[in-house]
Amino acid sequence: MDKLVKVGIGSFVTLVIVVISGFWFFEKIDNGNVGIRYSMSGGVRKQSLSQGVHFVGLDKVTQYPIRTQTTTEKVGLATEDGKKTDVKLTYNFHVDPTKAVSVYRKFGSANIETIEKGWLSQKLQKAGRDTLAKHTLLEVTGSDAGKVQADILNSFQKEVENQGFIVEDLSFGVPAIDQQTQKSIDDLIRAGQDNKKAELEAKTQKTKAEGDASAKVVSAEADAKTKQIAAQAEADANKKINDSVTQTTIDYMIAQARKDKGWVTVQGNGGVIVDKDK
Repeated sequence: MDKLVKVGIGSFVTLVIVVISGFWFFEKIDNGNVGIRYSMSGGVRKQSLSQGVHFVGLDKVTQYPIRTQTTTEKVGLATEDGKKTDVKLTYNFHVDPTKAVSVYRKFGSANIETIEKGWLSQKLQKAGRDTLAKHTLLEVTGSDAGKVQADILNSFQKEVENQGFIVEDLSFGVPAIDQQTQKSIDDLIRAGQDNKKAELEAKTQKTKAEGDASAKVVSAEADAKTKQIAAQAEADANKKINDSVTQTTIDYMIAQARKDKGWVTVQGNGGVIVDKDK
């Protein structure tokens, strides 16, 4: 009986030790995070831990987020023509899992929110300044807004990707401008629309004039062609008549005339005497 009690107590103690060891020597990495291992003897280890349960021994583990995060920031920028404007920029980003250790080494224990408001914000402002400095305010607020947005995204991605941050996309809000500047933009747009309308009307008139002229040319060519065909037909008919007249035909026609009219003798002073008996 005593032996069974000792075995039971030993089993219980072993179970307790195993449970405690599980909490002490194993680490569970949550979904959307990687584990950064810190060795008491060697510092931060090179390889991070993926999600799941891992044996870590005596290493200390810090969970570092790699899931996509969204942040919005209002940035004051200046355009090529010296106009100042505030723009709301929203972007999605995540930490590159393969570079999470490098990110941790660079920024230490700083959380992602702190990095967003600090280092990432500085890089975003730089990308925005460099891009808007190449465009006028009219381009930024007009048809080139999409290109400006793409340029800021590309520039921002290049600024941060080497440090382990991947910017997935970026949206460019409507620039905030004063009333006077907005009125100037509206006037420019209206003038451009008027010019476009005038160009369209002029093009329409030109097209109509060209059409009328072309129609006249076609009509004149048709008339000339008709006359040419008629003249050719008449010439062909005359040729056929001429080709059909022979000496025999002429003699026959003279004989017929003498039969109907008699002989004709021409005398002086243009007088004509017809002798029907001949």
